[in-house]
Amino acid sequence: MKILIQLLLVAVLLSVASCNRTNSKIEITNPFFGVVPTAFPQLLVPELIASPAEEYNGTFSPDGTEFYYTTDIPENAFITFTELQEDNSWSEPKVASFSGVYSDYDPLFSPDGEKLFFSSSRPAADNMDSKIWFVERINGGWSEPEPVTLTGSENREYYSSLTRKGDIYFNIWSTGNIFKAQKTDSSYKVELLPEIVNGNYDKGDPFISPDEDYLIFRGYRNDSYGRGDLYICFKINGQWTEPENLGEPINSKANEMCPYVTTDGKIFIFASSRIDKKVKINPLDDIRKVHQKFRSSDNGETNIYYMSTDFIEDFRKKHMDRLGL
Repeated sequence: MKILIQLLLVAVLLSVASCNRTNSKIEITNPFFGVVPTAFPQLLVPELIASPAEEYNGTFSPDGTEFYYTTDIPENAFITFTELQEDNSWSEPKVASFSGVYSDYDPLFSPDGEKLFFSSSRPAADNMDSKIWFVERINGGWSEPEPVTLTGSENREYYSSLTRKGDIYFNIWSTGNIFKAQKTDSSYKVELLPEIVNGNYDKGDPFISPDEDYLIFRGYRNDSYGRGDLYICFKINGQWTEPENLGEPINSKANEMCPYVTTDGKIFIFASSRIDKKVKINPLDDIRKVHQKFRSSDNGETNIYYMSTDFIEDFRKKHMDRLGL
């Protein structure tokens, strides 16, 4: 009964967003939503995706015709998707075929688009006992979810990002560290990333580039702008560089998380809890002004943003210049 109520709540939130879209009459077409990334973060098609719930961790299929993300409500989370249809329009978001019963989050496509990895607390539905799972394309849909054995059952594993070789980068929040799981013939060999990356601070949400030449992650360091910031480091001549805060306008006084770069390397996607337009409240104002703000997507819950990836090469050049390369 509890799961049913939660699914009904998600359905209501998606329905409210759908009604807003119907009223706005904005048509979204073409792969990658037809967006043109700029140097400043913009909400990713809020008329299709944004709702009063939390949305985060967006991932496109390599051809840009499918978009999966997390819809999060108290006590549970669901993997949601929309896809490009034959008439070149995008479908209304739905809960994925393999989600909806347990708490599922953090979907990430493999570089070839044939698998979708995600984090899940299944068989519990408590958003706590997280492990890595994946589904694989089969007969025009997805297979049943399968677990990925990485570390011990006591560890909570999150955010599985893959290289072209099939190696997995992930984090364990209880230790605050990022790990690499190197694919072998029948399993994975797990190793802790070096001290220069992990350091003595909490971090997670690692996005590894398909060619393993840079890593973007969420960190909580002394130079953070807000509750959590995004950082980048590069692998140059086989060695990782010191992580560097991505700064403004990516980071803010709010919480930034869930970095992702499309497989073609052109669009950077992340989530942020920033509020774009603050509501002004005066004494004796109607409290419904506050209620209306809370029912909107601009209410301090996380939303999905996108921008150009040009900043990555700017940061890389700085590191190369420092090394005299």
